[in-house]
Amino acid sequence: MKALPAVLMLLAGSLAALAEVPALMSYQARVSDASGTLIGATTPANRTVTFKFYSASTGGTPVYTEAQTVTISGGEFSVLLGNGTGVSGFKGPSAPAITPYITLQSVMNGNLYLGITVDDGTAAADVEITPRQQIVSAAYAFRAKIAEGLPDGQLVTAMLATSSVTADKLGGNAVTTAKLANDAVDQSKILNGSVATSKLADGSVTNPKIAANSVTSDKITDGTLIGADLADGQINSAKITDGTVGSIDIMDGSVANADLGGGVVTTDKINNGAVDYNKLAAAIQQALTPPGTIVAYGGDNPPPGWFMCAGGIVSRSTYSSLYAVIGNRFGQGDGSTSFHLPDLRGRFLRGRDAGAGRDPDRNARTTMNAGGAVGDLVGSVQGDEMRSHSHGYNDIYYSENGGNGSIFTNGKGSGDSDNDNEPYEISRTSNATGGNETRPQNAYVNYIIKF
Repeated sequence: MKALPAVLMLLAGSLAALAEVPALMSYQARVSDASGTLIGATTPANRTVTFKFYSASTGGTPVYTEAQTVTISGGEFSVLLGNGTGVSGFKGPSAPAITPYITLQSVMNGNLYLGITVDDGTAAADVEITPRQQIVSAAYAFRAKIAEGLPDGQLVTAMLATSSVTADKLGGNAVTTAKLANDAVDQSKILNGSVATSKLADGSVTNPKIAANSVTSDKITDGTLIGADLADGQINSAKITDGTVGSIDIMDGSVANADLGGGVVTTDKINNGAVDYNKLAAAIQQALTPPGTIVAYGGDNPPPGWFMCAGGIVSRSTYSSLYAVIGNRFGQGDGSTSFHLPDLRGRFLRGRDAGAGRDPDRNARTTMNAGGAVGDLVGSVQGDEMRSHSHGYNDIYYSENGGNGSIFTNGKGSGDSDNDNEPYEISRTSNATGGNETRPQNAYVNYIIKF
């Protein structure tokens, strides 16, 4: 493939009118195949043309590459470079080019050389046309310089590249407040110590404007910091000098138990009458008589903190301390939220056998209420019972005239004349005597249980 390229680059617009320089470059060429036949000589042909820009006339890697499908008629075609698509493996304007993508305008700096490859319509690899064409001054309309003597107002923001105006280009005091956009000046633009108090409007310095730990004690006038200026919990013990907090500084009732060290409250620190006897008595009673304690009580109504041992059903959550001790051993209540108190009415108390062997029927003990303890466990019960025993005695009778053999128990009948007037024995049981139960002398009390 060979080409007879003719390049024509046009600059759109006029510098005098200060129109924006376009980001495209016009390119025209005339191409023929290796035999000299113009491509598209008889019928226009669509071919892929690849345009590569280099910084050297030979060798090197392209600094920008794009491809376009162009119509070639009679060997001639015309394109706008910068409108193409990227080529894989090269820097270019779009996918599949290497990222970040670039524009043709961005590489128009220094010496540039254009290499062109035209698809010959076969599967064979296409060869770049040589020699490469150097881009001459007309193409540098992308970077045309502005004349030094512009009239006032002719240089507008759109003509300035980002960061192109540096500090040395500005006259002293040339940037006034009116020239600054809101929030345009940040902390990094202000020298340390350069903002004096007179430069600050009243109330303009708020908490978000103050760096952490930047306000020290020497910056605060005595008496100017009041309670409303302090956030909750902001003053800790490390911020308070020893001995500086007096009684007057402590609000009544503000010191809780957790704030007191062990042993710091001594007898001389307690005013007469300051300790509520009722609260003290209740606390001592709770400590000396733990939940689950059962005692005999001579009253008809339980004292505060106690239940009658009468089999009542109470809440597991309300009386959690008692439930933690006795659980369901006297009965499970409703099975989920309540439990039974022991029912000791009319019952003697008996120490649990616990393997001592003194209760021969310990494993046959039954539950006081449904779900309660059975066997050799606290809470199980036994019915009353008399230990098995008997009382034996003998009656002696004498038969008359040979007796009556029908009542003899020793096998001797009336037909035996040898047994006339001989004694015989009959076994008998005595008549019942006693009351309704076996018991020692006793006196009634109520049993109560601590909760």
